[in-house]
Amino acid sequence: MNQNEFLALLKDEVLDTDCDISMDCLLEDIDEWDSLSIVSFIAMASAECGKKITRQSIMDAKQVKDLYLLVK
Repeated sequence: MNQNEFLALLKDEVLDTDCDISMDCLLEDIDEWDSLSIVSFIAMASAECGKKITRQSIMDAKQVKDLYLLVK
């Protein structure tokens, strides 16, 4: 999955937002990034990438690009 595909999935399926999201966005600055989004991200990573992501690794992420590196 490339960065554009990842951003589209994150925006549409995890965050369900129309806001512009880039790889450099801080997660704490994204209003839609909450506990439900974390669960959705774990599910997306498993379904789309076959990756098992831990909650702690997500909590350690600071930027969108950190999430991308988890599923890459």
